[in-house]
This record gives sequence, structure tokens and C-alpha cells, in this order.
Amino acid sequence: MPLSTYQQLLSLHTQELNKLKGKLSFLSTIRLISFIAGIVCGYYFFITDHSLLLVLSIILLGIFLYLIRRYDQTKKKYDTCKAIVQINQTEINLLNGQPSPYEEGNEYIDPHHPYSYDLDLFGKSSLYGFINRTTTSFGRTTLAQALLHPDTSVLEQRQEAITELNKIISFRQRLQAAGLLHSSEEKKLDRLTGWLTNDPVFKKPFHYYVLLIFPALAIIMGTLFFITGTELFKTITGLLVVLNLGIAFSFARSIMSTISLSGDINKTLKQFSDQLILLEKESFKAPILLKLQQGLKKDTVWASSSIKNLASYFDQLDYVFNIFISPLLNGFFLYHVHVLFILDKWRATHRTHLMNWLQLIGEAESLSSFACFYFNNPDFTIPTATAKEDLTTISMGHPLIRKEKRITNDISFLEKKFVVLTGSNMSGKSTFLRTLGINLLLARAGSAVCATTFTFFPYDVYVSMRITDSLQDSESFFYAELKRLQTIISHLNAGNKTFIILDEILRGTNSNDKHGGTIGLIHKLVSSKACGIIATHDLSVGELAIEYPDYINNNCFESEIINNELKFDYKIKEGVCTKLSASFLMKKMGIIG
Repeated sequence: MPLSTYQQLLSLHTQELNKLKGKLSFLSTIRLISFIAGIVCGYYFFITDHSLLLVLSIILLGIFLYLIRRYDQTKKKYDTCKAIVQINQTEINLLNGQPSPYEEGNEYIDPHHPYSYDLDLFGKSSLYGFINRTTTSFGRTTLAQALLHPDTSVLEQRQEAITELNKIISFRQRLQAAGLLHSSEEKKLDRLTGWLTNDPVFKKPFHYYVLLIFPALAIIMGTLFFITGTELFKTITGLLVVLNLGIAFSFARSIMSTISLSGDINKTLKQFSDQLILLEKESFKAPILLKLQQGLKKDTVWASSSIKNLASYFDQLDYVFNIFISPLLNGFFLYHVHVLFILDKWRATHRTHLMNWLQLIGEAESLSSFACFYFNNPDFTIPTATAKEDLTTISMGHPLIRKEKRITNDISFLEKKFVVLTGSNMSGKSTFLRTLGINLLLARAGSAVCATTFTFFPYDVYVSMRITDSLQDSESFFYAELKRLQTIISHLNAGNKTFIILDEILRGTNSNDKHGGTIGLIHKLVSSKACGIIATHDLSVGELAIEYPDYINNNCFESEIINNELKFDYKIKEGVCTKLSASFLMKKMGIIG
């Protein structure tokens, strides 16, 4: 059970977190003691001139520097463990019915998309928010695209990858934790993209190699002065240091420009590097995951190493602000000029690869999100794709409805391709349409679906359930709906295999016009060999099953009046609805007599 697994992991990582917290406290104390002891020994060395104190001071300060490194390493483990604790606690909260804290994809809401707006893919309490476990903008976009524009040509490979990731929860949580440690804000990535497209500082590498003469001379002269003590060497060394500082200053604009572009992107780059290391080291079997892994290697160098180096170079540029170290580094070595040249080389070598590497992180995060969705719902199933037009499902329910409240239904479009669905208000028609649509979208993305059996052809999907008017385009609801229906017909006329979901169309006109339009549309859909379902209150539409007995099937949701109370079982049945509820409800509420 996923809940017990998360509870065990929470307990395990909480214990580890407490141990790491204690270790950090210990390292911090020992580090402080070694530093103070080193300073004290150094102080007494200058007073007593006792060489043993100098040796001891150097050893203690060396220990201090070592402990700084150990502390940083332990702090990183602590932060990662803390993030994993947070991840498991969040999953427990979600399984207990609390709302999702993850981003809900509001930026992807598009009323003009063939189905996303109608099926509530994005926004508050959406499918996207329910599935999303991504931490990068690349992951968020890739997950959205998997729902909006899936590549059905690799459908079975995606299923295999999601099934494999479902079983390696430790990898999934470490990937997510690595992404949570630093914020990968899009503004930072925009600055990085800007830097990648900049012209090189050294348009001709020859100019850089000429400049190497001056730091080489400064080092040689300085060494000769140290050995011989000759004043001439001292003077020449001083002049060369001033010259090198002048050369470094001439590059100040390029240095500051690069720093302003990179900003604190180095932290985000380190996050990407940590995620890439996890992807590079994991032993995958699924072809898509292996292909993803292979895309992270250029020649013999892994992407994580290249990105980590880039972050390090940006870090080194920041030394220019150190008023003690910067003059020394640039006076003798032209240090920041070297860093600019190295950054030029990195950009020339990897500029075409960096964004591809980050896109691969996004793909891994997207697949991992679907895998977490599958892990959290072990009663769901990986659907079966078929080359024959079909959509047959057993015990299908809405994945966002909790299991204890979920009503499941069976339906098949194998023999009869089109269903007319009738039923009274509140009987469950619209919920069933969304249930069918969402599960079909999940299946097209390679995900598990909320059903015990789900066999499907990867149709294109078009839905008309929630049409909005547009003041900007001067469109009414009715005209907007007509445009959607026109788009559906055009898509079918182009020869595309399409599954269509319609809910009470033509609501903006009178009943006779609506009836005639609905009948005419269904005739057109049948002639176009469309597969789909239409929900309607117009019971006479069900008579089309007589005209097309091999193509149209009637299904319905019924209600019962028991002890003067209206009851719904939300179970789909054969035939046309025979019981309507509007008048009963209006009388019960005192609206009519």
C-alpha cells in the first residue's frame, strides 16, 4: 500500500535527518574550536617564536578548512534528506485527501484547445495538479505537453518507462528532492539563454594566447626576485603586476556583463547537475529511459560534469569582488581573463547541448510524475493500445474522486461507435463524459488509468462541453460553440481518427432549432465514421439508434424517487432515460406548486 510505504519512508528519513542534524552541530563546534586553537597557536608563535606552535597552527587551520568541506557535504545531505521528508509527508497528506501543494498549470489553460479546457486539465483541483511532481520549468512544460500533445508513436515505450519508474521510488524521490533544493526560476534561465547567445569575448583565440606572455613574465620575474633578492627583478615584477591589472581592468565590462547575465544561475546549474547525476547513474531497462541516458553523454563527458564545471566558472567570476584576492589573482595570473576564455570555450562546445540536457531533465520529471500517479493508485491499470478502432473499458472511474466515493462504469465502442447518452439533471452524465475523456487522455500519454481494463485506439480527441464567449473577439457562446463544431468536422474531413465528446450542444438556441441541429450533426458524424459520445436531455435523439442500429447505441443514467427523495446510483444503463427529475426537484424546493 502506498500510504504505509510513505509512512515507513517518512520515519526512516526523519531518523536520518536527526542524525545529520546532530552531525552538523558536532562539525560546527569542532570547526570553531580548531579555528580558535589555530589562531591562538599562531599568536603565541609570534610572541615566543617557537616553531612547534607554527606547525601546530598550520595543522589546526588545515583541519579547519577540511571541516568546512565536511560541513558543506553534510549540509547538502541534510538538505536533501529534509526535502525527501517533505516529499513523503506531502504524499501522505495527499492520500488522506488534502489539496495538492504542487503547481496546477494555470499558464497552460487554453479555452481554444480541442479538449483541455473542457476536461479541467489545468487550474484549481485539476488533473495536472493531481499528477504534477516536477520541480523545473522544463518538467512542467513537458508534463503539460504529454497531456496536450502526446507522441502516440512511442506510446508503449512510455508505458514501459512509467512502469519501471513506478517501482523505483527512491530514485523518483531523490530526483524530486534535488530539484527542490534550489529554485529554477525562469528569469534565471532567461539570463542563461541570453549568455549562450552572446558573442565570444575572444573572437580570435590568438589574442588570448598573446596575453599569456605578461602573467608568465610576472611569475618568472617574481620568482627570480624571491631567489636572488635583486631589486631590478622586484621593479620589473611590480611593473608587470600593474600592467596585468590594467589588462584585467580592460576586460571589466565583459566580466561584469557575464556576472550580471549569470546572476545566481550557478545555484540552479548545480541543481541541474545533481539531477543529471541521478539520471546518469541509475540502471534503466526501458528503451526511452536508456535513450534519455545516452543523450546525457557527449563523447566521454557526462552532462552533469559539464554543467557542474560551468557553475564553477561562474562562481570563480565572483572572486572579482574580493578586494584582497582579486588584485593578487589578476596582477600575477590575469585570473579573470582566463575564466572568460574558459567560458568562451565552454559556450562554443556546449551551447547547442545545454538546453537539450535540461529538456531531458524535464522528460524524466514528467515520466516520474506519471509513475508517482501510478504508484499512488495501485488499483489503476496500464491500458492496452490496439491498432483497431476501439475504446472498451471495465470499472472505469474518475481518477480525481477518492476511491471510497468513486462510482465506476463499463462502456464499449468496439461494435457500435457512437453513444447517445440521456439522463436527468444531476444524474452523472457530465461527470461520466469527463471520466471517459480524462482516462483516454491519460492512456494517450502512456499513463495508468482509473479502470480495471482499458483497451483503446489512440484517437485524436475533441470535446465540446464548456464553451466560453470572447469579448475580445466579439463572440457569443453560441457562435463559439459553432466554431468548435466546425473545427471537429474539418478534422474528421481530413481523415483523422477522432474520438468526440459532446455535452448538450446548441444550448444558445430554441428547442426545435436545437433538436434539428443535434440530429443533423449526428448524421454528419456518422457519415464521417466518427467515434464518440453525446449527452443530451432530448430523448427523441435516441431514436437515431433505429436509423443506425449498427452504429449508434443508447445509454442512460436513471434516477429513483424513494420516500419522497430523489436518488441516483450514477450507474450507466442500456436504453433511453425514462425518468426526469426537474419538475420533482422544483416542487420539492417550493419553486412551483
